[in-house]
Amino acid sequence: MNIDWYRNENWNETIKIDFMSRLSRARSQRDQYLVIQSSTISDSFPDAALELINIYFASRKSEFDTVRALNVKAKSYLALNKFEESINEMKVILEIERHKPNIKTNIFVEYPYFVATHNISSDYENAFSILSERESDLAFPIQIFMWHAAKSIIHSFYNQIIEARYHAGIALESAKIKKSGFSFHQNLGLVGEEHKKCVDILQKI
Repeated sequence: MNIDWYRNENWNETIKIDFMSRLSRARSQRDQYLVIQSSTISDSFPDAALELINIYFASRKSEFDTVRALNVKAKSYLALNKFEESINEMKVILEIERHKPNIKTNIFVEYPYFVATHNISSDYENAFSILSERESDLAFPIQIFMWHAAKSIIHSFYNQIIEARYHAGIALESAKIKKSGFSFHQNLGLVGEEHKKCVDILQKI
């Protein structure tokens, strides 16, 4: 199967040289190529992804791909276990979305879910504010799961057991959904095995 030159799933010096050579010859969509390639390797080669994103910010022609680039930074920092840096990037994205409602990412649930599941209590108040502010944006089962899971864990932290169990119940029901409800995207936005640890936590609340 042929892979676009800007969607390499592996990364080494040879691939980097080839990518940069092709990028230098790109007449358009240069910003997009950088963001797509960095996104593709953000989990497996986070340092390389951050290097490409730095190139993007140093040479971008517009801000069209900026939120996607910030998202890559957040995910790359997570892969490097640099939680504070990742959270800071998430907050920047949320602030952009607050002022530009037409821009929407999944960070409005990923941020509170992350701070809740990693016990970052210093961010609980802000996470709760985001959850309340963006509830109307919930659409997919995974978003509903993450939203209610974060609510449940934070309520539990404050010993608000009734509220914690209420939201845990809704989150667990969302995790059982096998079809998204969207006609042409039945498998989109479902809760995967990577959330099993959180499911276990919710079942104990």
